[in-house]
Amino acid sequence: MIANGVALARHMKASLTACTVEIAIPHVSPALGSLIVDTAKLTQEAEALSRQRGSFLARKTLEEAKAASVEIRMRNMTAGEPFVADMLSEAARAYDLVLLEAAGLYRPVVEAVLFESGRPLVLYPRQSFGGRIDHVAIAWDGSAAAASAVHNAAPFIEHASKVHLVCVTDEKIVNDEAGDHLIENFRRSGVAAEMVRVHAADRPIGDVLQTQAFELRADLLVMGGFGHSRLREFVLGGATKSVLTNVLLPVLLSH
Repeated sequence: MIANGVALARHMKASLTACTVEIAIPHVSPALGSLIVDTAKLTQEAEALSRQRGSFLARKTLEEAKAASVEIRMRNMTAGEPFVADMLSEAARAYDLVLLEAAGLYRPVVEAVLFESGRPLVLYPRQSFGGRIDHVAIAWDGSAAAASAVHNAAPFIEHASKVHLVCVTDEKIVNDEAGDHLIENFRRSGVAAEMVRVHAADRPIGDVLQTQAFELRADLLVMGGFGHSRLREFVLGGATKSVLTNVLLPVLLSH
């Protein structure tokens, strides 16, 4: 994730802020805990390990950013485990774009940032990418969510040499007119653009979109994120759920 963040910032000529979060563990009443284990000692050891890992990651980030001539700022934050997702979603509101890794452990953080930060999110697989985004695929269904995602991806689209609108034709009825006008506007801006239509054939929509983008050799897939939260229980749209479960390439999600 450090390598991907630094590479993207270098490609976009952007500054990068990296957040490390130290986990604070609530102290357990010794009334019962002391009969089983030394909870105070375990808590101290776990918090010390969290600080050590945070310091190591911060040093690694600073070293890689310096080597790539990327302007870097560090933010060290401390939170209890249930509140990490909320804290990061609030912190994200101060920035143009949020970068996260799609690891299973981070799923609550990813969902909180996507639905509560108000900022676009680029979700990375657990591989390193070069940072260059020259070819953008857009999941297009003519919806307001898709249009909003295109707007939030404008900095990437403007610097791309090629854009593909990927339309899944058997998932819902799509009005081609808006897509045709969008392609026309891209071309007027000097960006080569075209529409690609694919059939889902009972496959998960998110998998279809990602597979098509991957086969097109796109560097980034842009899509709207569907869902809502209530008491921290998320109800996700089919494509969003599929992408959060299995990420094949960098995906810009916008809600």
